[in-house]
Amino acid sequence: MYSCGTFHTRTETETYTIVVRDTLTQIEVKNAPGRRDNGIVYPSSKVLESTRTITTRDSIVERYYPNFIRLGLFESVGLIGTSKENQLGNGIFGIFPEIERYPQNQRGYKDKLFSGGYYRFGIGEWRLRWFRDSRNWTIGTSIFEIFSKDNTIEHNLASFFPIYIKKRFFLFDKIPYVAISPSFGFGLYPSQYINPNIALEIGSLGGLNFRAYAGVALGQNPKFSPFVQDLDPPTAQTITTPYVGLGISFLDFVNVVPELYTEWKDHPHSSWNIGLFQFALLNTNSDTSLGRSTKTLVKGVHFRLFPASIAIPILNNGFYLGTSLLNAFIFGLRDIGIGILPARLGYWQLILPDELSIEPFVEYNYYPSSFIHFGNRFNLKMSESFNLSVVFGYVNGNNDRFANLLNKSDYIDFTPYLTFSRYYIGISIGFLDRIFQPEELRYNKKGLNK
Repeated sequence: MYSCGTFHTRTETETYTIVVRDTLTQIEVKNAPGRRDNGIVYPSSKVLESTRTITTRDSIVERYYPNFIRLGLFESVGLIGTSKENQLGNGIFGIFPEIERYPQNQRGYKDKLFSGGYYRFGIGEWRLRWFRDSRNWTIGTSIFEIFSKDNTIEHNLASFFPIYIKKRFFLFDKIPYVAISPSFGFGLYPSQYINPNIALEIGSLGGLNFRAYAGVALGQNPKFSPFVQDLDPPTAQTITTPYVGLGISFLDFVNVVPELYTEWKDHPHSSWNIGLFQFALLNTNSDTSLGRSTKTLVKGVHFRLFPASIAIPILNNGFYLGTSLLNAFIFGLRDIGIGILPARLGYWQLILPDELSIEPFVEYNYYPSSFIHFGNRFNLKMSESFNLSVVFGYVNGNNDRFANLLNKSDYIDFTPYLTFSRYYIGISIGFLDRIFQPEELRYNKKGLNK
């Protein structure tokens, strides 16, 4: 047996040699020629021939296992107490930006609870076999991460491929996992900094994780850093940022050590659907269109970023709670609704195994637009990462937050965009969008420690 791996999958190849041994015995009896008197036994000649054969053949079996402790696409953290002026103001989890103007003569907000942000893209952690193969040490990195102490660019600390060492102490070792995780990290470019912190981690469920952080980022932006080139003259900046924060991550999957020895095909799942992006072309009852003609078949679009539909273990596991990082409707030139982290309740019903499913749902979007969405999707599974759907529904809501902001301007009249109420029907395409079958849900796997 031998194994090889990539950053996310380990392949083990088992080669067996099967040996079949066989012995063939042949006995040939030759009677003496001539007549014989009854009752008299004559000797006969007998020939015994024994033949042995050995046949060998190889049998090769490949098994695929996860090769990571954590692999995630995007994490966002809203930081508390990092500055008093020029605050970033991106709200809880760092994804709810303030819909209001900056105070006069300020480069940011004042008096906001969440004053800064911490963002990571392309996150990975792998097992670190320290201290006699201790189970929960990891070494990790990300493609890019950035600390925003406030809304001034020279106070950012950022790095490509920072290095982190982490130890997890599990408080709950069943899905969803709960762990306390101290870690130490450092980045080298375009900023040089260290980042010791401790986190309370919950997840993952459907690729969603929630984290509470406490730590301090200490470092500098040297003269050659792009963050200080707007200063006159460019000068090195030293930044110290103690912080606490609340974060959320999407398409972020966490394994415990025993799961590294469970084949991919046997892994349990918690969701009916997880995806990168869903995009729909819509025909609506809007009196405007994205194109020049209002008689065109396609008048608007709808898209979801990082959608997830997490199964609820009641009533045959058909009900689900869903959300997405971003949910947006553009019905025409005036009817626009945008939702961040909406709440969706639906029911997943399989029609044809491994092919066709239906999911009626109701969805509430509360920020920055406020609207209710009743919908239904007929999903055709094309592959493990691509789906085609027929969608229809009704959306009703308002854009009061945007109106309060833009009505202060003399050159923009937001009144036509204030409210919207539209029906729609359309075709949706899901990219890197996986639909799971009932037998893949962990609630339906016999003998699984759920």
